[in-house]
Amino acid sequence: MSEYPVGASHTTARVVEALVDVDDAGVTELARELEVSKGTVHNHLRTLERLGVVRSTDGRYRLGLALLDTGMAVRDRLPLYRTAREYVTDLAETTGESTVLVVAEDDEAVYVDVRRSDRNHYRLRPGSRVPLHTTAPGKVVLAYRSAEEIDRYAEATDATPTDRTLDASRSLRDELGSVEDRGLAFDRGELISDMRGVAAPITADGTVVGALGVQGPHERFSGKRLEEDLPGLVLSTAKQAGLALDR
Repeated sequence: MSEYPVGASHTTARVVEALVDVDDAGVTELARELEVSKGTVHNHLRTLERLGVVRSTDGRYRLGLALLDTGMAVRDRLPLYRTAREYVTDLAETTGESTVLVVAEDDEAVYVDVRRSDRNHYRLRPGSRVPLHTTAPGKVVLAYRSAEEIDRYAEATDATPTDRTLDASRSLRDELGSVEDRGLAFDRGELISDMRGVAAPITADGTVVGALGVQGPHERFSGKRLEEDLPGLVLSTAKQAGLALDR
């Protein structure tokens, strides 16, 4: 039996995902990438086009804006986003760096809000999803899970975006233990080779509901700035966001 009860729905989702990071693509390109027939891809694209999800010009397909309202409506319902977005902005203005608000969904860190600095050009944006252990905010929310959940995650994941990414061995478990102890997580090129970051948990009623982080290139994220100055700002801002949630 297939992993997906409705295989066609899975194929549709894969077509949409394949179009996310490209300006446009043709049927042949998508069929090759997805390893399905051109006829199958074409049928899914035409259906998506009639729904307004996909647009086409001269046989090239790109995503339309039909899903934008859906995604924004989902985000706007999150109490964490409604409360914490002003703190994301404050942290960005104070540091002059890109700041992010992240929540966990299953085994992925989902970027709910991203305030991108003009000096940073990383392709993380609202809606981006990455494995939890590859980024500072993701490690924050993972660290506060139970030991059993962390063990399950470590055994299930094998994502290594860069040669700095922690693997699922004891090194990941040890780092998560230190994250919980100090209330901070660091990213030293584990998602993107030249990106560094620091993040702290946002709690509501004593439960970690997300993470606030700041990120930038290793040239500006090193020494005292990375180890002391930025962590202090991130910790205090995350605490303020948590207090606002508890009101």
